[in-house]
Amino acid sequence: MSRQCRYGRGKQLVAHRRGTAISVDNYSDWQIRRLNGGEYLRPRRSDDWWLQPDTLTFLHRYPQGMTTRAFELTHAPSGRRLLLTAQDLYFDAAAQFSDTAKGETSSWDFRRRLLRSLRSKVLVLGQLLTSGDYGQDGLNLLNPKEAAQLLPAVADTLLRRGRGYRAVLLKDLYPTDSPHTAALLRKPFTLLPTDPCMLLPLRWPDLEAYVADLSSKYRVRYRRARTKLAGIQRRSLPAREVTERLDRIYALYRITSQGAAVNLTALTPDYFRWLGQHATVHGYFDPAGELIGFTTALANGPAYQAHYLGLEESYKRSHHLYHNMLFDLLGDALAGDFTTLDYGRTALEIKSSVGAVPHSYATLLRLCSPLLNPLVPFFLPAVFTAPQWQQRHPFR
Repeated sequence: MSRQCRYGRGKQLVAHRRGTAISVDNYSDWQIRRLNGGEYLRPRRSDDWWLQPDTLTFLHRYPQGMTTRAFELTHAPSGRRLLLTAQDLYFDAAAQFSDTAKGETSSWDFRRRLLRSLRSKVLVLGQLLTSGDYGQDGLNLLNPKEAAQLLPAVADTLLRRGRGYRAVLLKDLYPTDSPHTAALLRKPFTLLPTDPCMLLPLRWPDLEAYVADLSSKYRVRYRRARTKLAGIQRRSLPAREVTERLDRIYALYRITSQGAAVNLTALTPDYFRWLGQHATVHGYFDPAGELIGFTTALANGPAYQAHYLGLEESYKRSHHLYHNMLFDLLGDALAGDFTTLDYGRTALEIKSSVGAVPHSYATLLRLCSPLLNPLVPFFLPAVFTAPQWQQRHPFR
């Protein structure tokens, strides 16, 4: 492991924590400054929910499996200004990746057994709690060569002022097929296998017009799913009720998250209490009034983002509950006059059957050790392999 990953520089660390701008290592024209709690620098992007001070302050004060900070990067000669989210994550292959996530391995599974005992601190540039490039603003102002020079330098600047880091992860900063990603892969980062983000452009005035646009096959599936939901009541949950039902909401989230192939976050009940005040929460109730599922969604500028959800597994089949949740989120997005419904990652095929299309963002990894970094591609299949899936085309 390189020295820059292990040892900090005391005086510069103190100045950095106080919000004083310092030069990016080897790029003195660029200054980096950590934003103070509650400080807001208006992003250029309209979908700025993840860069809002309320969001960043909460995630800093209440870590959800990772610590969160925000940084401003300024380039004096050109006047460019960038915003970037940074998080510290502890990688734990045994806890965060299920055996179902890996690809083909030997019967003894040597690589996974070796990784199972490791727990490594990782510096993440990007936002782990959502899919897509919402954890940054202004990176489009960099050309590919600049991005490939500046982002590793920013990472090295933060690594030198922290302790115990073993790796750097650039998460969803650029599309996978972007020339910026190609330039970063020469630095050398490794492209990790990830699911695409599933986005649905909203071109219909309401849900009735959406259904009319489906092919007959998928119109039948829509009506069958809606019929299956008979007896289940869906209604909005105000913040007070979210707090009152917090134990049940968290239990439903845990039921769903424990079945995930990959789970890098460790959400706490506080997160759902906070979502009750800053997001749209809907509950699903059985005829006896028992909460059997919930969804959360974010009004993020022109995008309506599906966020965390939870449900009783038995209702997924008997009432097509997950499928109906996707349709209900679509109805909410259309009623809210958004231009895009962001379904996030996972469950790719069923989301594509609703009409969502894949958009791939690059997640890039570089180990601090120059000796171990070339081995990343060798160990990847033992941790995660992107599943094969068939994209559906539900429209006429």
